[in-house]
Amino acid sequence: MVGGISLIIITLASGKNIFETFPLTQILWTFVALLGLLVLLGYIFQNKIVGYIGERHTASIIRSASRGIIFRDVYVDGSHGVQQIDLLAVTHKGILVVEKKTWIGLVVGGAYDKQWRIFVNRGKQKYSKKNPHHQNYGHVQALVENLPKWKNQIISLVIFGNNAKLGNNIPENTINDRDFRKYYRSLPTILEQRDIECIAQFIENLNEQKKELKKRHQKKIKGMRRGKSKNFLF
Repeated sequence: MVGGISLIIITLASGKNIFETFPLTQILWTFVALLGLLVLLGYIFQNKIVGYIGERHTASIIRSASRGIIFRDVYVDGSHGVQQIDLLAVTHKGILVVEKKTWIGLVVGGAYDKQWRIFVNRGKQKYSKKNPHHQNYGHVQALVENLPKWKNQIISLVIFGNNAKLGNNIPENTINDRDFRKYYRSLPTILEQRDIECIAQFIENLNEQKKELKKRHQKKIKGMRRGKSKNFLF
């Protein structure tokens, strides 16, 4: 569609009659084809697109409420390999290691459950996802290994979008976007400005290695998937 519109603008700017240069049918089919391509790409990458938008939105909320230094898509090397952290906020109230989820529906699960359940369409449909706190555990441990001086100031936090309804047994440090400001106000102040600057510099140094760390993380994920496939086959 963008290409078709650009074609019209360029043709008009040149002083030519687009309908003489390109038949109307051809123009319409070009629009349809390009629109179809955009829809197909949106469908294929919808989870990544929704996740990206959700993370950006949450990062904005955290930045506004905490006035801290926010990092997105951070890679940290630990004893269990490279870990990918969705959001990392260095604030006066601690180092927030955020696992962002864009699930929609009623979310049910406990702190020690391996899988959480999501109910949609008034409970008519349900599916399971890995406990996000278990996911975030590896992220936190990798950060603790790299920042042992501040290990007690590292906070694991799972944040859902506002389209998720959290069940009664959901563990602490699990909130919706709309609850972050209240949650943050409830935390004690535990980091001084010099600590924040030192930690932020460490994260900046990690970002300089991001390309290599990301490559190693992707290799680890592929290995885990191959292992699961072998277990399934045998």
